[in-house]
Amino acid sequence: MILTRRLLKRGWISLIFLLFIGLVGVVNTIFFLHHAKKNINEPKLVNDVEVFQSVKFFEPMHLHPIDPKVHLKHVGFESIDVVHRNGHLHMGSWIHIIDSSLTSKSSEPKILMIKRKENLVTCPGTWSLVGEHAYRDESPLDNVRRGLKEELGSLFLDHVDKHGSISKLTDLPVYFELDYGPRKIGRRIDKQITYLWLVEVVMERNVSHDRVSSDSIEFDHEVADHIWKTLDEAEKWLEADKHAFCHDRIIDLMKLGFRQLQRKRKSKTFEII
Repeated sequence: MILTRRLLKRGWISLIFLLFIGLVGVVNTIFFLHHAKKNINEPKLVNDVEVFQSVKFFEPMHLHPIDPKVHLKHVGFESIDVVHRNGHLHMGSWIHIIDSSLTSKSSEPKILMIKRKENLVTCPGTWSLVGEHAYRDESPLDNVRRGLKEELGSLFLDHVDKHGSISKLTDLPVYFELDYGPRKIGRRIDKQITYLWLVEVVMERNVSHDRVSSDSIEFDHEVADHIWKTLDEAEKWLEADKHAFCHDRIIDLMKLGFRQLQRKRKSKTFEII
């Protein structure tokens, strides 16, 4: 009788223990699903980017046009660091800033090029254009405007609004892919749906040094230097000194933009936003 009671007592203890373990598992599962759903559907405190996948049977090719409404589907949101580490597809802008009008007859239009600081992890000490990743719920136009404000300052954006224009350089964005290889802080793979933009603005320029003398530009802390070059000079620079730029694929993207600028210049047509 005593043995039977002991066995029953042990049985109840085991049952209670198993129920407790099961309850903990259910709570953990609910907690995980709740936060997983929250991470996808609710804004985060930090700026994150929208992540996409290409639709079935469509494989994007480097620098080929891509229609986001047709070729992509939304899959969630992540921080830009996670996006780069995992090679997730996201959106961004590549901004061509022209001093004066592209179709000006009185002067040779010049394009702004910036140099990254030597202490940066990605592409240190190299030259490029202004680029910007798109944040959550940010339209392409909002993205380019934020890029101008963050990279060149709010006064410059105001100057563009008053004395310049922002226009699309291509009808559709292009697919850009670059594997930067292993780094000390982890691998970076950039797979970006890249919108090409044209910003035309009349600036006061020191002709002898090709430096803007206007106080409207406040360069971002990552910018070490800048220069204005004619389109012909910029194109020759890409061919003559490839080591001045980060990667052949970035050079190819710049060449694509320069070709579009030359076409716009000859046709004298562009869509102002």
